[in-house]
Amino acid sequence: MPYREDLTVPSDVKGWGDPRPWSDVEQAVVAALASMITRTPGTCGFTLAYVPRSGLGEADGVDLSWEVDTGLPHTGVERYELAGHPAVVVEELALALATDGPITVPAEVAERLDRAGDLWRGWSPLLVDLARLSCHLPDDAEGFDLSVGFDPGHGAREWSWTVAIPVPGTEWPASEWEADDPGQALRAALAEADIWLSGRPAGHLRQ
Repeated sequence: MPYREDLTVPSDVKGWGDPRPWSDVEQAVVAALASMITRTPGTCGFTLAYVPRSGLGEADGVDLSWEVDTGLPHTGVERYELAGHPAVVVEELALALATDGPITVPAEVAERLDRAGDLWRGWSPLLVDLARLSCHLPDDAEGFDLSVGFDPGHGAREWSWTVAIPVPGTEWPASEWEADDPGQALRAALAEADIWLSGRPAGHLRQ
């Protein structure tokens, strides 16, 4: 059941105009991570951000409210992509990675990501809820970040997912929730929605 159904998507925010299913972002994330793990040794990851009232692209009438940024360790390469849909922007990241040369994902990486993707399946409706609610934050704090990190040195806990929501009136730190999979992190953030929607710090900042 959606969280806080009384808070609908405001008519003046971006990021909702593309009819493509948001569920596509789940496979897009798995594919992008497969490319990153193949391309870079050791730790890697990226951040998917939603900026409901982004001014980027306004002059051209383009929705660029979904953003992805990442730094690829050991390469010095920074990636920053923009789009109007969460799945599209993650796919843009994968396309950018491919411009560095052909990517052939090793079987063991593909199997690892397939297993992880099966465990993570079904988190996109929670992303929809968080995006909808984040539109109701004060203007200086609208939106959120969803970050995924991979660290093969952590054994069974090689994946980390973090939701970060700005705290009004402060640039940093944000309210944060960290978990081993996206569903856990998103559910934890949504469970404290009434707190952060009121402008109070939540997650690890809650005392």
